[in-house]
Amino acid sequence: ELCRYGASELHSISAFIGGCCAQEAIKLITHQYTPVDNVLVYNGIRQSANVFKL
Repeated sequence: ELCRYGASELHSISAFIGGCCAQEAIKLITHQYTPVDNVLVYNGIRQSANVFKL
């Protein structure tokens, strides 16, 4: 589906991924919560995210 947009960057997906990265960085710095264990996969078509332990 992202191939339809060529080389353009979707702002909503970029904001979501940026927010996830910022949240994980805060978790690592503050040591208050457990960060994502391994891999976060975001499905833009279904608007869902899953965490997988590899």
